[in-house]
Amino acid sequence: MANTWPSTTWTARTSNNARRRASLAALAILCGVSVVVGRSPAAHACPFCTALAPSLCQLRERAKVVALAEVERQEPGGKTRLTVHRVLAGGDRLAAGATLEVKLDTTAGQGSLVLVFGSGSARAPLDDLSWHGVKVNEQSYAYFARAPRTNVPAVERLRYFGTFLEHADPLIAEDAYLEFGHAPFDVVAQVADVLPAQRLRPWLVDAKVSPARKGFYGLALGLSTEAATRRANAEFLRELIVAPHDDFRAGFDGVLGGYLLLAGEPGLEIVERLYLADPRAADGDVRHTMTALRFYREYGHEIPPERLSAALARLLERPEFAAAATTDLARWKAWSAADRVADLYSARADAATRRAVVGYLLVCPAPEAARQLARLRTLDAAGVAEAERVLSQTTGLPVSE
Repeated sequence: MANTWPSTTWTARTSNNARRRASLAALAILCGVSVVVGRSPAAHACPFCTALAPSLCQLRERAKVVALAEVERQEPGGKTRLTVHRVLAGGDRLAAGATLEVKLDTTAGQGSLVLVFGSGSARAPLDDLSWHGVKVNEQSYAYFARAPRTNVPAVERLRYFGTFLEHADPLIAEDAYLEFGHAPFDVVAQVADVLPAQRLRPWLVDAKVSPARKGFYGLALGLSTEAATRRANAEFLRELIVAPHDDFRAGFDGVLGGYLLLAGEPGLEIVERLYLADPRAADGDVRHTMTALRFYREYGHEIPPERLSAALARLLERPEFAAAATTDLARWKAWSAADRVADLYSARADAATRRAVVGYLLVCPAPEAARQLARLRTLDAAGVAEAERVLSQTTGLPVSE
């Protein structure tokens, strides 16, 4: 980041708004919290999707040459000899019926059908391109060939992919999910009608469904618009939330986020009691709850922001979550917590918590924050200076002298 950490005295050319935005970004970095500062909600991808790999359509758009080919021979660690059946991109460089011999990153037996994607310079010879292969069959190839290109409106594209979620073919099921994972949340919300609850609810409790997708399915239940369906979904998700469990629940953050969208403040009261107010709550469930609250704070509308902040502030009493909770309260401008945040600073607190406290007090505009920061400097001048020094090294902003 090019900005620098703020001192207690600001020059005239530095605005308070820029100071706070930079400081909040610094808090996020220091506390290990995933935060995007200054972006609109529409720019965010699906909040509970783990779309780490590009979809097939994204691979197609990035590649200079795309073709369906059949493996003739593959030498271990060497080149793969392919017969090209159809060319989908780069027809000026490759033709159907041609033989292609390249180093492919996919292991495939003789006779296998493979989608090959050649990436690199537009003028590079075929041998100099980087070749990625995806094994397909006739069904998965047809799915890919018919998929709308990335220049088609996003809502229209997702309507196509929504019909293939949890398809019997694993490649199709994963790729359709990836398309939703890469899509902005507001677009996903517009296609809730292609995500019917009667399909989503069974998937959430099906052990055969990939755990990585369940967060998205929990969220999708929260996007339903018909009143009776919303009530049924809320009850279904509540039962999942309150059910006893012994291990980590993949996708539980999406379940909680979907439930908050449906149940509003009464739902928050249940979640708060189970995972924020109970010191015995499992760490994994608490982290999922924090993620769900961050999501709702950005996208939800019915629960007042002050109520969300009050629920999150419960975690100031749990040392392992105090730093992250402090960071979120600063992002949410929950300045009424200044006294409680300041009280977290002690010799027993870890370095991340002390830095979060100092950062919160630096960006808080309330007079009480300045008084508390002055008090901490009196009690532990070296510790506060060290926290500011680390913040300065991370963000480049000057510390107070």
